[in-house]
Amino acid sequence: MRLISLNEIEPNMVLGKSIYSFNNKLLLGAGFRLSSEFKTKLVERGYNHIYIMEEGTEDVIPEDIISDEVKYHAKSRISDEAEEVHSLLKIKDISHKKVYDLLRNGYLKNVNITYEMKKVVNEIFADITSMGVTTLNTALFKSKDSYQMDHALNTSVLSILIGKKYGFSKEELLSLGLGAFLHDFGKIVLEKIRSANPNSKTADELLNEHPTFGYLVVHNSKSASPIVSQIINQHHECQDGSGFPIGRKGENIPPTRSVQRKLKGGIFRLAEIVSVANAYDNLVMNPLTDKALSPSEAIKQLILNAGTMYNKHIVNTLTTIIPFYPVGTLVRIKNIADQSLIGYRGVVAKINKDMLNKPFVILIYNKSMKRIKPKLLDTAKLKNVDLELVL
Repeated sequence: MRLISLNEIEPNMVLGKSIYSFNNKLLLGAGFRLSSEFKTKLVERGYNHIYIMEEGTEDVIPEDIISDEVKYHAKSRISDEAEEVHSLLKIKDISHKKVYDLLRNGYLKNVNITYEMKKVVNEIFADITSMGVTTLNTALFKSKDSYQMDHALNTSVLSILIGKKYGFSKEELLSLGLGAFLHDFGKIVLEKIRSANPNSKTADELLNEHPTFGYLVVHNSKSASPIVSQIINQHHECQDGSGFPIGRKGENIPPTRSVQRKLKGGIFRLAEIVSVANAYDNLVMNPLTDKALSPSEAIKQLILNAGTMYNKHIVNTLTTIIPFYPVGTLVRIKNIADQSLIGYRGVVAKINKDMLNKPFVILIYNKSMKRIKPKLLDTAKLKNVDLELVL
């Protein structure tokens, strides 16, 4: 199967992977023949890409590192928790200062946000561990109608993978994963409030301060962890001190306990990881922006801001887990020793773990976009091969 944009859908194309809503409701099952009617419905729900079956790519199976069951359970649980807080937090007629006063005085202290979220992150961690993966294989998807929940899940997965690269213990990985999963919890709550009250000035003001709002909400809940709270509060801090809400600085060093920190009051090391994971997922294939950046474009953007906005050591570590060409994506040959193959297109069949950006590709189209007999290419064995992702 291969990944296509919704603009490429043609009548009678066959869906390769089932599509679910964020609450685990089946929208379209694999094997379904697509029509213009369903294309319209997918566009309305904010989907940008889907997998289709295509001749010659039958053995290409993009495998997520967490199961669909865990994925949809995670998204529905964080949405439900945010809905509960939304129902309890009546801010329609009070100022954002009054909201802060209420939270600082213990409001919502009987709401146990982290209890259920810990279960979710344990499931995410268990799936990642059981798969034994150290890198992503597939593209990170987000749809408009469930963007914040998708983003929470993706950021948690990315943060755990980064933490694994640094040799974190299970306990620390679970804390990191939970902080990452809840990093925008305040924003999710506020989006629900704003949806119910579109003209709420207070909700708009709090959205601009969502790390502080989310920190106070989670910090007040039962069994709250100071580690998780500080990840939430500091995930928008920058290495040069230009971030918010505190303006803390970083040292661009590995985020491990063993590395001594000279700067007192610097950015919390686990928040630095979530900052990078959060930024990458917001950049790559974002359905809320006009231009959906490819993985390579998103990585380049982070590299440009490494050292000032983001911890450059962590950005470098991110590049070791993100393939530029995920399994199932279409690539075009821009340059290759065999000049006759320039312009040919193929589907990424497998990631080369030793050379992430030199994948196995099944060529299926010539430069004129006419079908050819499928041909497997191991780009790691070729010199001067240059690929371009076609999204």
